[in-house]
Amino acid sequence: MSFRWTPFVCATCAILSLTPAYADQHGKSSSAPGHVQQAPKPATAPPSTHNPAPNPIATKIAAKPQLNAKVASMLPQGMTLQQASMGFKNQGQFIAALHVSRNLGIPFTALKADMVDKHLSLGQSIQDLRPTAHATDEARKAQHAADHDLDDSKK
Repeated sequence: MSFRWTPFVCATCAILSLTPAYADQHGKSSSAPGHVQQAPKPATAPPSTHNPAPNPIATKIAAKPQLNAKVASMLPQGMTLQQASMGFKNQGQFIAALHVSRNLGIPFTALKADMVDKHLSLGQSIQDLRPTAHATDEARKAQHAADHDLDDSKK
C-alpha cells in the first residue's frame, strides 16, 4: 500500500467505527457491519415476593420480646408479623388495628385493606366495616390500648 492511501484508510476506519455511536445517540439502529446492539440492563432485580425485606415496623416489634409476644397473640392465624404489619404507617396504627380487629370481630385482612389500600383512617375503616359500631369511641379505645402496649415495651 502506498503512502497516499493512508489518509483514506484512516478516514474510512474512523467513519465506520463512529457510525454506531452516532446512530445510537440519535435513536437509529446502526448499519455498520459487525455491530451488535445490546439490550439495556435492568437497574436492579425486582424484589422477591416470597421473601421480602423486613419492614421497619416488624423489625421494631420483633426487637422487643414482650411487645412481640403481645402482638403475636393478636395476629390472625397463619399470618406472620412481617405480613400483617406491611403497609402500615407506624407501630401505633398497626397495633391499634389489631386491637379493633379483636375487639369488634372485624377480620384483620379487611381492616388492613381499608387502611393500607384505600388509605382510610382507623375510624373510617371501622365505620365502613361495622356501621353499627361507634367508630370514634372504638378507634380511641384501640389507640389507647396500642399506646399502652408500646409504653409497656419501653420498661
